Parts: sequence; structure tokens; C-alpha cells
Amino acid sequence: MSNETSPNAEQLFRDAFALPDPAPELLELVKAHPTYDTVMDLLFHYTVVVQENPYRANTLALALMTVRDSPDAPVIDDYTLPELFSRELADLHSRGFDSASRPQNIKKGFVPTNTFLLTSLLSGFSIKYDLTDSSDQYGNIWENLDVNSSTSEVGVIGASIQLLTSGSTIVQSSDPYIHSANEATTKLKAQKSKGVMKDSNALRFLEVGQPLMKFKKNSAHSLFS
Repeated sequence: MSNETSPNAEQLFRDAFALPDPAPELLELVKAHPTYDTVMDLLFHYTVVVQENPYRANTLALALMTVRDSPDAPVIDDYTLPELFSRELADLHSRGFDSASRPQNIKKGFVPTNTFLLTSLLSGFSIKYDLTDSSDQYGNIWENLDVNSSTSEVGVIGASIQLLTSGSTIVQSSDPYIHSANEATTKLKAQKSKGVMKDSNALRFLEVGQPLMKFKKNSAHSLFS
């Protein structure tokens, strides 16, 4: 743990994220130690807690948004929290996708602990709440929807999770990667027809998810909140 943050930062952040409404306590922790390392601790433990309990992802992403937008949020080394959150979350997602795409992680299959699926969930909520978006995030979705790519069923489901979480924003913001909702759903169906999807849980996810993929705000609320 960095010397420029609280010596018991890990426990403090974990306790804060466990609260029904984490935002007030998270903001106080950042204000008490307004340093770059504190922000990195905050974002790192956010990703860890979501990976441990994906069902809280929506609540915790909203808490980050509240902290970021607070009028009391400190400026750190001449950077605002929106600037720091955007830059560092983009980097965390990029590195998460790189690590999760390694063969040993993809082979885990369609299970709740799959790091690729969890990274996709984090990325989707970052896009949904304007915490960050990047060409790496959009490119990852596009690559895994491309029927000519060598993607796996885990890759397709990861793209679907992001579309279910933040489809309307993705379609509006991801040009030239995705031009329309119809294009995204057509590519998703093509991957299914190609036989990429074999796992029964993955197929069930698509059957449930496709009717919800209307690319409206909060379309994934019932699945991930």
C-alpha cells in the first residue's frame, strides 16, 4: 500500500464499499487523503469488490459517479476526480481485458468467476455512467461480435454484457466500431448461428438477454443491479 494514503486503506475502502450507500464514506476517505495513490486505492478496491460480488456492480458504480460529481471532491495534483477516474479506469479496464484474454483465463468458461466476464461488467458500467470510455473498450466489443474473428463464447458473452449494461451509450459513442443497435444484434445472432456458443449457460444468457437488448437506458438493471 502506498505511503501517500491511509495506512489501513484496504480495510477502510472495503468497509465503505460494504455500506448500502458507499458514496459519503468514500468521499470522506478521498478528502482525508487527497492524493493520487488514494484515488488508485479507491478504484482498485472498487474493481476487487465488484469481482467478489458482481450483483453490487450497479450500486458501486453509482457510488463512484456520486463521488466524482461531488462539489466537495478535491483537486489532486491539478487533476479533477473526473479526469483521474476517466484516465485510470480506462487503464484498469484495458489491462483487465489483456489479462483476462489469456488462454488460461478464457478456458475457465462461462462461470461467475471468469475474469473476462467480470472485466466486461466493469467496463459496461463505466460506459453507462460516463466514468470512462476508450477505443480499447469499444474495440473489444466489436472484435468479439465479428463473425470473422477467432473469438470464444466467453468473448461473445463479454460483449453482450457490455451491450446489455450500456447499449444505448455504446451505439451513440462507439462509431466507427458499432453504427447501430441493429448491426450489433445482427452480429450477435451471427455468432450464435456460427456455433460459437456451446455452453448451456451461455446459450441461456443469450436467450434471456436478446429480448432485453433494446439499447435503452437501464436495460440491464434487472440483471446486474
